[in-house]
This record gives sequence, structure tokens and C-alpha cells, in this order.
Amino acid sequence: MTGLWLLIVNVLLVAALAAYVLLRERKIRKRDRQEERPARDYPRQEVSIPNANRILEDTGQSLKDSDMEELKERLCNVLEREKLYLNPDIRVGDLAERLYTNKSYLAQTIKIKLNKNFCQLVHYYRVREAMRIYAQNPDLTITQLCRRVGFNSMTTFNTAFGRNTGYTPAEWCKEYRKHNEAKEKEKA
Repeated sequence: MTGLWLLIVNVLLVAALAAYVLLRERKIRKRDRQEERPARDYPRQEVSIPNANRILEDTGQSLKDSDMEELKERLCNVLEREKLYLNPDIRVGDLAERLYTNKSYLAQTIKIKLNKNFCQLVHYYRVREAMRIYAQNPDLTITQLCRRVGFNSMTTFNTAFGRNTGYTPAEWCKEYRKHNEAKEKEKA
């Protein structure tokens, strides 16, 4: 009987030790992922959202062209002014809430007025921002650039960059440096 109790205690100890090791590994991986995230160049600001009625209620109908045009303008303004696309976790619902509309109307407006889906629109703005940042700091690596503009994956960054410029990020950076060197030689 003592041998059975000893076996049970040993099994429980091994199970507890295994659970501890798994939890510790998860915590370490979570911390490592958080440390990999780039520091943001923009200051965090508390945005107070005024109490306003939603301008577009979900009635199951399509938007009028004038409503889509107005929503498109507000969308472009908020993306350019607040650079929400730099958030790697941005979702269409987050943006819809910020614009006082719903996901369906926002997605429909992006599709019809901008001829893109939500991901393509976010990638477009991120690639533009990557080009602007690289122009200001050509010492950045492609990986640093990728993380700084909100991409979580180099593959997605390369694909998005290619779709929006026709170049890979490395090719574009090389061409940009060549172009600047040629300008410098002309000045001299």
C-alpha cells in the first residue's frame, strides 16, 4: 500500500512540475513577443470620443453614394492624421468604431470607393509610411522598417511592398540610395 501512495505522489509531482514548466515557457514566449514589438514613434494620446449618434445605422441596406463618399473622406483623413495603420493589431471593427459606423458599411465603402479590401488599404498606407521613414533614415534595416510600420511578418511586408510599388523592399531601398547618390553627384 505504501508503494502505491509513493507512486501516486510521484505522478502528481511530475504532473505539477510539467505544468509549471509549460506555464513558465508560455510566459517567456509572451514576454519575448512583447519585446520584439517596435517602440512607436508617435506619442500615445487619449482620444475622447464625443457622445454622438452613429451616423450610419445597420439597416441591412447599402449606403448611398454620397454617404460612401463622405465616409471615404473621413476614413482617409483619420488614417493620414492619426496613422492608425501603424498598429499591428488594427481591425476593421476598430476603425469602424472610430468613424462611428459599422464594419459592413466601412468594408463596402473601402471596396467600392477605393477599390481595395481593408487589408490592402492598411498595407498601402504602411508601405507609403515605410518609404517615408526610409527616406528620413536610410540606415534602417528592412526588418526594422517592417516592424516600425506595423507588419508582423516579413513575408507580408515583402508581398505588400511588391503589390504597391512593383519592387521588393530591398530593391526599392537600393534604387532609392542610387537615386540619392546621383543627385549628390549632380550637386557637386
